[in-house]
Amino acid sequence: MSSGGRLMIAAGNRHLDADHGLGLPEIIPGDYIMLEVGGNGIGMPPEMKAKIFDPFFTTKQRDTGTGLGLSMVFGFMKQSDGHVHVYSEVGVGTVFRLYLPRASGAATQAEMFGCARRAMPRPR
Repeated sequence: MSSGGRLMIAAGNRHLDADHGLGLPEIIPGDYIMLEVGGNGIGMPPEMKAKIFDPFFTTKQRDTGTGLGLSMVFGFMKQSDGHVHVYSEVGVGTVFRLYLPRASGAATQAEMFGCARRAMPRPR
């Protein structure tokens, strides 16, 4: 928000079912972790919002970004069976809601960080 504003970050548990699937048919009903990032900046008109996940789309000045950030977020969310929902209104601001599927069982620390547990060598 180059012209100032407030940034808001929130997280929570959400259940998405057929009635609350964000209007997207590809959403699998179930429990999700939601990460919300929003701000009361200038917002986006609909024609800009339609392109924000396109690779190399940017509204930044030359040499200040690649236009890959949001397309990478979108790809990561799809790869993780998650979803991104964007609400934006010109003059009001923008809110991104990221939905990641909630794990159904307890994971070990090694599983959470994608590594196998190794025996530590004993001191001599």
